[in-house]
Amino acid sequence: MQVEVLGWFAAGHNVLWIPIVEVGSEPGAVVQARAQAEALGLPYLLDSIDEFARLPEGVKGWVFPAHQDDTCIVATRSGAEVTFGALRHPVTGQAISYRTDTETAVGFTPPWAKQPQSAV
Repeated sequence: MQVEVLGWFAAGHNVLWIPIVEVGSEPGAVVQARAQAEALGLPYLLDSIDEFARLPEGVKGWVFPAHQDDTCIVATRSGAEVTFGALRHPVTGQAISYRTDTETAVGFTPPWAKQPQSAV
């Protein structure tokens, strides 16, 4: 996965890192997750591999070229190290991508699933 990400930069692509906010099962988990999402802010646009150093410590995020709309690659910064990996659904064991709907069941609509509202 690291080689693939390095290839994106070598090809001159801008790379997005979109934070992943996990929702626990304890009371107030959805409220807590929304607060964390707000604190993390918008996706990060990375122009080079060196920019992984400015990612929030210990937060997983989806990584993909800005011109694509899905990925299965996740990056996490821990100190000066960045780890690349993938996620699997804890119950089914199936691979999860950025477009996998994991939020609807807890009452959250993923940003990519929101439909524009009509002004009429």
